[in-house]
Amino acid sequence: MDSRIAVWMATHRVAILNDPSVWLGTIEKLGAVWILFALLLGAYRRLGVLRTVALGVITGLTTFLADALSFLVKDATQRMRPFEAHHQIHPLYVVHSSSFPAGHAATAFAGAVLLSLLAPRLAPAFLGLATLIGLSRIYDGVHYPTDVLAGAALGALVGAGVVAAVRLSPLKLDSPPRRNVRRYA
Repeated sequence: MDSRIAVWMATHRVAILNDPSVWLGTIEKLGAVWILFALLLGAYRRLGVLRTVALGVITGLTTFLADALSFLVKDATQRMRPFEAHHQIHPLYVVHSSSFPAGHAATAFAGAVLLSLLAPRLAPAFLGLATLIGLSRIYDGVHYPTDVLAGAALGALVGAGVVAAVRLSPLKLDSPPRRNVRRYA
């Protein structure tokens, strides 16, 4: 079933979707889109410069951790890419690492879960973008559906773990900074 879905998606492309699909993978490189969203979220919530930068750094480290863990699993599994195993798949670009799990899905869901738990109202948008990024990997012909599901699960666990660690830390990223207000009687 995994192969059938991968082959079907890669052989039933709609030309107008090809560039946006590749673009989704490009904005996801090492979690760049999530770092940008983290900085925008910090500015919007008026967290202050230090906490906004901290949120950006934490988001970058989270996506990097998800990517690093995905490469540990890739090295252990050595699964062939769909375009290597199925001659009828012509990838929209060529990737040279192992297929399982999808690193882009791991970083996307790590960033999306982290930011969703800090900004629950934006969760549908963050998780929707992460899902589109994951689906684009199958559409592009570089991953199987189970690669994407495994990457998404790995990333979600990393994102949730980082949220738990941040919530235990003294750095409060989910509320605006307290202002010293002097009251005069």
